[in-house]
Amino acid sequence: MLSFVRRSLVTFFSSRTVATLNGLVSGGLALYAVTSGSYHGNVVTNYPRSGHWALGFFSGFSLYDTTIMALSVGEPIMMWIHHCLGFGGAFLMMYYREYSFFPVAFTVTELTVIPWNIMWYLSKFNIPRSSSIMRHLLIFRAIAFLLIRAPIGVTTVAYAHKQTKDGIVALYRTMTKGIGTNRIAGRGTVINTTVFTILNLIWTLQAAKAVLSKKQVR
Repeated sequence: MLSFVRRSLVTFFSSRTVATLNGLVSGGLALYAVTSGSYHGNVVTNYPRSGHWALGFFSGFSLYDTTIMALSVGEPIMMWIHHCLGFGGAFLMMYYREYSFFPVAFTVTELTVIPWNIMWYLSKFNIPRSSSIMRHLLIFRAIAFLLIRAPIGVTTVAYAHKQTKDGIVALYRTMTKGIGTNRIAGRGTVINTTVFTILNLIWTLQAAKAVLSKKQVR
């Protein structure tokens, strides 16, 4: 039993480390892709190399972490939705290479896992939640979520609206009807954008509540 617990702890330490590296790499690449002007004037067919690599790293991590989740128990349903839709969406975007702006923009939110994982590491070393460093990290995580995760859906749609000739309504029609583009890629993007916008709002609320909570970091 003790051996199993030790193996599980090592597995989760490895998983958190990989998640942190993924946050740095895929989140950083995605941030560069969306801020470098790569999607200026065209969020439908533009497909920058930095965006491709961001999606590649993220899909690989999602497949790895989903396997880790399958070997454990008690993972919340929201994490399964996040990983399955995230992997499927990133992988399909790398194949169809249409509407990649949307998943790449949402991949920027992977940067917020870094403070989350630092908190997890400290909690495993029995650093109390009431300690100064943990309290500061809780606040920093909440701020990161409020600045990145909470507005990502609105800012992504707003940018797409601005870069589309006839606005977001015309773009939505193109995506759902497959006008000149792949319908699977378009409709999948609409679904993923909606779901991830909702998930990010929920997680932001949880992060904000955690600042006031006395429960140990999970």
